Amino acid sequence: MSKSSSHHSRLSTLMIDVLDENFDEALAFWSAALGLDPARRPAGDQRYVTLGEIEGPLFVRLQRVEKNPGYHLDIETDDMRTERSRMEAAGAHPKYRVKRWWVMEDPSGNPFCLIRPESGEFPDNANEWNTST
Repeated sequence: MSKSSSHHSRLSTLMIDVLDENFDEALAFWSAALGLDPARRPAGDQRYVTLGEIEGPLFVRLQRVEKNPGYHLDIETDDMRTERSRMEAAGAHPKYRVKRWWVMEDPSGNPFCLIRPESGEFPDNANEWNTST
């Protein structure tokens, strides 16, 4: 007999990967371009900076990287294992695990991350997925 359960997930973050040596200029640019000040002033070599308020439906963050600047999406979920399986069934491939999150690739090789919930509104503003086990 199969048992039905559910989990939640939602698009959480647009992550802008910025080379470390360009971080201050990129932070100033994206703040001006989007009209969003950092939620907190970055301290020293802080790796992530969130622009605007953290309670929004979509976070915009800058992340310091050593190579390969670009963009990627973060999807927050309350069941990492089940969401990863759901994404794989849809055509994604796991790249690697980093601490508490997964870096995945879509069928074209575009990266995205599965992360734990970060927004104060989660799971109220998330999709509910029903699965059978």
